[in-house]
Amino acid sequence: MEFNLVLKKFRAGMARIAYLFPSTYEAMLSSLPTHMIYYIVNSVDEAYLERFHIKKFQGEEPPPRSIETGAPLRSFELIIVSLHYELSIIDVLRALLSAGIEPYRKKRKQVIIAGGPVVVSNPIPYSDFIDVFIIGEIENTIPRLVKDWVETRDKKEYLEKIASYNDVYVPDIKEDARKSFVSDLDKAFYPVKQIQNTEIEPVYGRGFLLETSRGCKYWCRFCMEGRLFKPYRMRSFHVMKNLVEHGLRMNNVNRVIIYSLCFLGNLYEKKLLEYLVENNIGAVLPSMRIDHLDEDSLEIISMLGQKTITIAPESFLPTKKCIFGKYHGREFLNDIELILDKGFDLKIYMIVGVRGLENIDLDEIKYIEKLSSKAKRKGRKIVVSVNPLIPKPRTPFQWIGMLDPVRLKRLIKSLKNRLRRHVDFRDYDVRWAVMQAAIALAGRDISETLLQTAKLGGGLSGWRKALKMTNYNINYVFDGYEFGEELPWSKIVIDKLCDKIAAGEYEQLVSLLRSASGDHS
Repeated sequence: MEFNLVLKKFRAGMARIAYLFPSTYEAMLSSLPTHMIYYIVNSVDEAYLERFHIKKFQGEEPPPRSIETGAPLRSFELIIVSLHYELSIIDVLRALLSAGIEPYRKKRKQVIIAGGPVVVSNPIPYSDFIDVFIIGEIENTIPRLVKDWVETRDKKEYLEKIASYNDVYVPDIKEDARKSFVSDLDKAFYPVKQIQNTEIEPVYGRGFLLETSRGCKYWCRFCMEGRLFKPYRMRSFHVMKNLVEHGLRMNNVNRVIIYSLCFLGNLYEKKLLEYLVENNIGAVLPSMRIDHLDEDSLEIISMLGQKTITIAPESFLPTKKCIFGKYHGREFLNDIELILDKGFDLKIYMIVGVRGLENIDLDEIKYIEKLSSKAKRKGRKIVVSVNPLIPKPRTPFQWIGMLDPVRLKRLIKSLKNRLRRHVDFRDYDVRWAVMQAAIALAGRDISETLLQTAKLGGGLSGWRKALKMTNYNINYVFDGYEFGEELPWSKIVIDKLCDKIAAGEYEQLVSLLRSASGDHS
């Protein structure tokens, strides 16, 4: 049973707009952009938005019908999709095929608009399927796009009109775009009302979704999102406090689920935690930087009832920290031990498989074994999640490439065999990582492979068969792009400074990797 819905009486001439979320209903409830889009679109008088989600991740997707009225997806004239993860395009295509909607935009009568991090970084792989891409943040762009559709209701006229917007990429009509962003979060729209379900539990549990800051202050070399959403912006304590007070009441919850790429990166966020403790409000915290977790912060987090702290050191080794541009020059093992001393369990994210450094990855083991011994003495648990380095657009690794899958699998297997006696070891499947990188770094020529993957039911099996059917070559994933050549996404401008920094970092990385691997040529 849902509440906080927008109820509109459908009348002749009203634009029917679909929002297709390419994951489960539970994940959709936990997605802040879902709530933003739902309320923004429904604020337009002559528009009514209905929601759709994916039922199955592989095989034949049931014909999608809206949550609100049970209407089939094909009866909607405008479809909005969120692409937060490269592999989501396969599920979008599976849903279109199941709905009887033509996937290729040139043959389709419906208009499909897409936004999200993977769209902002590189929309080109999806450009044969998607009509309109939002390059940047949605608060300012979605209302304009919806109002323009209400006024035109004609695909050709609509695409030509919106092509004049700087922050919109319209394939074959306007090939360039520049990222737009909200300059002041305090003044930006925020969905204080959020769709709640009294029977189905969201992924992060029930609570009020609160974005405390946006963007990131740091320049981790592997991190695409931290670069896409610069500059770093924060909400003031006064605004966050008001949002929490109204949000808890309107959503009938007593728990805040915090969204931030850089949590505790400002004093307002620490003050927010103190306010939550004082008012006996529960909280779910995101992954946090180790250097943001001092003794005082850990005491406050403990009083919130948080049992586990999630951190992402990525590596314990000085060489890799320097390569990743994270915690370089900082010894933080004592800081991590302090988290255990304060009574928390730990979830640790790590990255392995940098080309030229795979031999030293095994040196991480002694640091984890030391932490594990302390955790056992304290009666605490440690989860170690190991992920292959996935080269992404806008980062210097777009020119470095990815370690080949055979060596990656061998490396992760060695780590697993050594560490599973000490910690709860989890790893991201190398095959999915390769598929993710292949889509992230692709140009338009990947279209047929993506469509065939969807027709084959998705999944790794569908991807593998589609690669053979289309004879698509993914060597660019492992070789990296040639430094200086034009990249598929080069006409999509995120931040000229960002691209300059990435180029400078590449030259530093080449030198560091040669030094670390003993290659001085």
